[in-house]
Amino acid sequence: MSTHPVDACIFDLDGTVYLGDAVILGACEAIEALQRAGVPVLFLSNNPTKNPVAYVQKLRTLGFAVALHQVLTSAVVMCEWLVRQPTPPVVYPIAEPPLWSMLAEAGIRTSTQPAEIDYVLASFDRTFDYAKLQIAFDAVRAGAKLIATNPDKYCPVPGGGEPDCAALIAAIEACTDTTLAFTAGKPSALAAQTAAARLGVPIERCLMIGDRLETDIGMGIAGMQTALVMTGATTTAVLSGWQGHMPDTVYPSVVECVKAVLA
Repeated sequence: MSTHPVDACIFDLDGTVYLGDAVILGACEAIEALQRAGVPVLFLSNNPTKNPVAYVQKLRTLGFAVALHQVLTSAVVMCEWLVRQPTPPVVYPIAEPPLWSMLAEAGIRTSTQPAEIDYVLASFDRTFDYAKLQIAFDAVRAGAKLIATNPDKYCPVPGGGEPDCAALIAAIEACTDTTLAFTAGKPSALAAQTAAARLGVPIERCLMIGDRLETDIGMGIAGMQTALVMTGATTTAVLSGWQGHMPDTVYPSVVECVKAVLA
């Protein structure tokens, strides 16, 4: 573990505090104990197919005491980045309706006309088809940059998984001979900076708690402390063979992790 104290905790969602529609045993009580102790808490998801309001509703239904400002997603990080650009960009999102709505609410102009597009925004889109790929192809060849909400290869679902944003990124890169400029979600430095700023805590004093090595534990590269929980995507066998950035600590579940923070 880092020598820095933990001043704030950032929790992944699915696989960390809940599995599908079932709460991880003891997770509500553990996070409530953190908040009673005055430790700032943030929930951070790479899934751009739900907006923060939907996540708040789900978390509250499951028994978590959570406010809207405590939920951050890769889509929010991306929208905030686009709004900060000195020249208002035109974006073509390959995305599901919630992200289109978030872009509109942020005042970000979207277009399907390749000559107008500054950024092709790849996202988790279960309606991806050849027509969308054609627009992306034409836009990139006309000078647009390729960006993405998240780098996940698949999204876990009960009984398996669904191809996620990485599949769309690969398709666009393959036909355009371009390279992704950046992703907004975990494990990007942008996600780490946005989360730490929202918490009002330096990056190195934030603890990222999650179940996925590539994204959650990858936040350690950006300077966060990381804790892996074994309630989701990562098995002991996967961890033992992992060649990437390693977690600072490993716990059976979020309950033991929170106990260690409070201790």
